[in-house]
Amino acid sequence: MAKIKINLLSLAVLAVLFSQPVQAIEPDSGIQTLEWDGYTDDDAFDRAVPAEAASPDDVWERIRKGFKIDGDATKNPLIALHESWYAARPDYVRRMLERSRRYLFHIVQEVDRRAMPMEIALLPMVESAFNPTAESSSSASGIWQFIPSTGRHYGLRQDNWYDGRRDFTAATNAALDYLGKLYLDFGDWKLALAAYNCGEGCVARAIEKNVQQGLPTNYASLPLPSETRNYVPKLLAIRDLISNPERYGIAIDTLPNQPYFRQVTLRSASMDIGSAARLAGMSSDDFIALNAAFPRKLIRSDTPVNLLVPVAKTDAFQRNLQTGSWDSWQPYPAQKGERAAAIARHYGIDLATLEEHNQFHLKRGKLMHDQTILVPVRNHGAIVERNDTALPAVAAPARLEVQRGDTLFSIARRYGLTPAALDNANPGLDGRLTTGQILLLPSATKTNQRGTATIQSVSFTPRIAKSASPARYIVQRGDTLSAIARRFDVSLSNLRLWNPVFRKHSTVRAGQRMIVRKP
Repeated sequence: MAKIKINLLSLAVLAVLFSQPVQAIEPDSGIQTLEWDGYTDDDAFDRAVPAEAASPDDVWERIRKGFKIDGDATKNPLIALHESWYAARPDYVRRMLERSRRYLFHIVQEVDRRAMPMEIALLPMVESAFNPTAESSSSASGIWQFIPSTGRHYGLRQDNWYDGRRDFTAATNAALDYLGKLYLDFGDWKLALAAYNCGEGCVARAIEKNVQQGLPTNYASLPLPSETRNYVPKLLAIRDLISNPERYGIAIDTLPNQPYFRQVTLRSASMDIGSAARLAGMSSDDFIALNAAFPRKLIRSDTPVNLLVPVAKTDAFQRNLQTGSWDSWQPYPAQKGERAAAIARHYGIDLATLEEHNQFHLKRGKLMHDQTILVPVRNHGAIVERNDTALPAVAAPARLEVQRGDTLFSIARRYGLTPAALDNANPGLDGRLTTGQILLLPSATKTNQRGTATIQSVSFTPRIAKSASPARYIVQRGDTLSAIARRFDVSLSNLRLWNPVFRKHSTVRAGQRMIVRKP
């Protein structure tokens, strides 16, 4: 009986495959794309022509010319139902269309390159209404609404600092790869779209059930979940709205057929979203709309990072990266009992900003245990030109009494020193301060005595100075031994020497304590 079921399912899938002939071609890029024919005689599809033959001036025209999925509303009344829903909400549609303008040229280019139907370019309107930070109850995220497991399967990395499901270009490539795979599985775009919504197994089981009962196996006939039964009709309703907006009382402005953004690659980075937006001359919200992949609003990576910047602002952004300055967020080993508000005050930021970039474990405003957090280091990365006649610097006092809430980092920053210099001037300090303690402060007024101007080059691979940070570090989720070694500028061999547990293996666990500096 099991063999009979499998044979019946195979026959059903073959029937679907042969009902829509597929021809695989390989363009110069070496990426397999699909061409298909066998469309219905519907007038709307008789007028469809290849996207490249469309108007070169308007992306919407390219989209309209590339529609290829049969969706006659008389065959599926759900299409008309959703057309009425969108037509009754013009403000919602207007906001969705406005958000889409940043992304559509890129999506259309990728859909066109793969020879897919242009309906696919509109799919984010169903998935997320083009909201780059959309989150579903099933933990799906981003414009294309990948769940974590599917995202990882299609190469979208996810950790504390980066979520590839929200990386627009990476997620777009992954979504189109996934849809192309589903089309090859089922041989029908409606079934492929249904599988994108509820999974391959869901659609395969529905086909098998209908085969066993002698029922049709097309999309409209399958016993699919309610959301999936409405999924393709929603997309086709949007297709109809884009095809004939006047009919629904909606105005769609021309969308120039040219790139909206360019990709800027940083070798590595450590800056907050607000600083990056300022360097690009954008609001934080507009910058996040193109760069939503950083959940803590920190661009922090030891590897190359791709940022998207509007074409008109790319040159200014790159120029400001070379000549501007920004806050670099670096680890600070906070002590149990420290107040988060006091830390924020000493680093010149408000508590809300500090909390935005960290996950605190507080009780009555105090840290419940030692915790490595991120704090801003001001004006990191600026190109500094030193003139022959330097302005006199304010001399630091020779001695300083530690006040409540003081830390090595805050004192060093206050007097233009490094934590390492403070540590060297106060042997035995070991990174810990107590209220009333007297510190010796080395001179902070040394200036360049050379007669020629010097430039401090911008570096996108910031390293943490060998400072008087406490000897121990609490492993965070997503950490690796090598990443921790890079973060604290120590060798792997030293980490293993100071932490015998790692001598035989390199696996670290979140919450694990380890020595990161020789006691």
